[in-house]
Amino acid sequence: MNIIVFGATGKTGRDIVAGALNNGHQVTAFVRNPSKLSMTHPNLHVHTGEITNMEDIDRVTKAQHYDVAYSAIGSKGMFKREPILIQAMHNMVKTSEQNDVGKFIHISFAGVRSDAGKLGLLYKLIVPNVMRNLLHDHREKDAVIKQSSLNWVLVQPPILTVEPYSGKYVHEVHIQPDKSRKLKMSRANLADFMLKLANDSTYDRKEVFVTE
Repeated sequence: MNIIVFGATGKTGRDIVAGALNNGHQVTAFVRNPSKLSMTHPNLHVHTGEITNMEDIDRVTKAQHYDVAYSAIGSKGMFKREPILIQAMHNMVKTSEQNDVGKFIHISFAGVRSDAGKLGLLYKLIVPNVMRNLLHDHREKDAVIKQSSLNWVLVQPPILTVEPYSGKYVHEVHIQPDKSRKLKMSRANLADFMLKLANDSTYDRKEVFVTE
């Protein structure tokens, strides 16, 4: 497969890039600062640009056909709005539509879900109040994707960690309360799940909750 990763220098983005390369895919990493990617591979193509610049994104998505685009752009904090990320999402979605990207897979957040309260007190009361601005941004980005003509998947994990890959996680459209769940997920496991979605239509045009 031919894959492009936006946000490739972030913690999860790097795991997606590495996993895709290990699976034998051709990978284009769209980055602002190539030195932050810190990896080389014969199948890795690094494209430098600004995610807020429509021309930069259009240029890379028009250059070749991509079977899957991964959006791993993340916020810098949870207390302030970041309109730059909303603009970036508009750019990615529009150019992906115009250049016939096969599937668009984006990392959202479990806290935006209407059934997030089933996850307990943290997601029922604390997250909606403490992370109000973060949730607002996530919902706006998700709305841009859902209103598009793309074949999309919104992946909604809980808090992410840097723990190693285990391959042990669950995923579902509707949250099933289960006290045995950790309500956290390693970025390595998240990347693994997202890469599997490339060849799996189960959650096409759906929101999916995933956790360990």
